[in-house]
Amino acid sequence: MTLEAQLQAARSGAAAGPVEARGLLRVSGRDAQGFLHRMSTQDLQRLRPGEVAYAAFLEAKGHLVSDALVLRREEDLLLLAAAEAAEPLRAHLARYVLASKVAIEDLSRALACLPVLGPEGIARGASVAGATMLPDARRGVPAVDLLLPPDEATRARAALLAGGAADLSAEALEVLRIEGGVPRFGLDMDPGRLAIECGITGAAVHFEKGCYIGQEVVLRGTFRGQVQRGLVLLGLPAGAGPGTPLLAADQEVGKVTSAADAPGGRIGLGLLKRAHWPAGTRLLAAGGEAEVRRSLVEER
Repeated sequence: MTLEAQLQAARSGAAAGPVEARGLLRVSGRDAQGFLHRMSTQDLQRLRPGEVAYAAFLEAKGHLVSDALVLRREEDLLLLAAAEAAEPLRAHLARYVLASKVAIEDLSRALACLPVLGPEGIARGASVAGATMLPDARRGVPAVDLLLPPDEATRARAALLAGGAADLSAEALEVLRIEGGVPRFGLDMDPGRLAIECGITGAAVHFEKGCYIGQEVVLRGTFRGQVQRGLVLLGLPAGAGPGTPLLAADQEVGKVTSAADAPGGRIGLGLLKRAHWPAGTRLLAAGGEAEVRRSLVEER
């Protein structure tokens, strides 16, 4: 199946991506929901059983510890994050438990993640027996993530493909994510970055909730426009990839953080100095020309 056909199935039909190893924490106890609400940028207190929210967890200076999808269940909450973020996030949360009635368990090795995309795919994913299903708006198109033991996830994927779902490659998943302007932890986001630099404030930050760790830095950057570097969506030349410098007047003004070959040409995300955020800005990259398509930083 061509890349274009895979993308079309993911957008308007049914597609199943590769089984992924992800970071997964289970947070339980009488105070679990209130504790996570106080620890995150998102209003998690409003979540009812079965509902999912996207949140960020920050350290005191506003730098990112991890982002995560948060699913509330009847007896606990699940945090789905990047695989490399699971232990730092667990340790960060554990540091602040103190007297709260909260237990934190790492389920990353017990369960794998099967991404199922497209409107028909979501309906089919709901019928997979034994799976925990999380709607995932971070895929670039309508999608759900199914959590299952690794062997069961592999069998579920095979069954979905046998039922007519498109076989979606990891490369196709990256194209959809980048086209959607969705940053990925470990590539476009890391612990050295502020949340607002990563372009996730609109999705992850609730500006009417109470205090949380790193809140002052988020508000200062969002409302006062003090952020000087941030993510942008780029059109890229063929040779550009993660780590490629972006140059203006022979000066480095940023770097490519993600890249993928889409049907219409190479695209990517990049961390760029503020003066070069406007759409249409042209920069040198890997012997060719990169063009800024839009800024992902959200200010008020």
